[in-house]
Amino acid sequence: MRALSLFLALFIFATTGQAQNEISINAAAQVLIPANKIAFQINLNAEGDNPQEAYELHKEREKVLVQQLKKHDIKEENINFEPISINKSYNGSYRNEKNKRIQTRQKVIVTLDNFDIYEQIQITLIENNFDEFSGNFTSSESEKGENEALKKALKTAREKAEIIATETGVSITGIKNISHSYSSRPPRPMMEMASAKSSDSLLEFDQSVSVSANVSVIYKFKK
Repeated sequence: MRALSLFLALFIFATTGQAQNEISINAAAQVLIPANKIAFQINLNAEGDNPQEAYELHKEREKVLVQQLKKHDIKEENINFEPISINKSYNGSYRNEKNKRIQTRQKVIVTLDNFDIYEQIQITLIENNFDEFSGNFTSSESEKGENEALKKALKTAREKAEIIATETGVSITGIKNISHSYSSRPPRPMMEMASAKSSDSLLEFDQSVSVSANVSVIYKFKK
């Protein structure tokens, strides 16, 4: 596994208050961690002239998906799904019974650590008329990346506060308040439509997930 690559993105906003004796600092740090999982979102949907027809078609597609999950031995803890939803839709601008259609929808998210399985399942879904699915890279090291980014952001905030204090002739005496948040920007894997026999795939190349920590710190100072 590749070592963590650290990149620092900084933006600073500082204010001082004569009455409050405070310095406010906003800082952010970004950490790149290796992507070793894919969150595969599959939208099960079907359409029919009546609820029974739509439901039966939905169950047929659900069966295809379940067979794939069992075939590739996907564990239950890596499968998340919503209940089936059903609604009416109308063809054209006239909302009457002749134009009415019944639609079903269900979202399933499967977490995979084998990228080859990701391509194989896609191909089977395409062959069985699935038309809505996508994937995002994730990492089992997300928490480690968040902690590393937070440390970097806090260090940066302190360094900038010290610079401001030194240049304005005051001394930092403590911290009044700290708030923080995290965000991530995973790259999206390519949706491979080629034959499963092909060995040329972008998934052969290493990918990273970007994890960012944002901090807002209010330091107290004295003159």
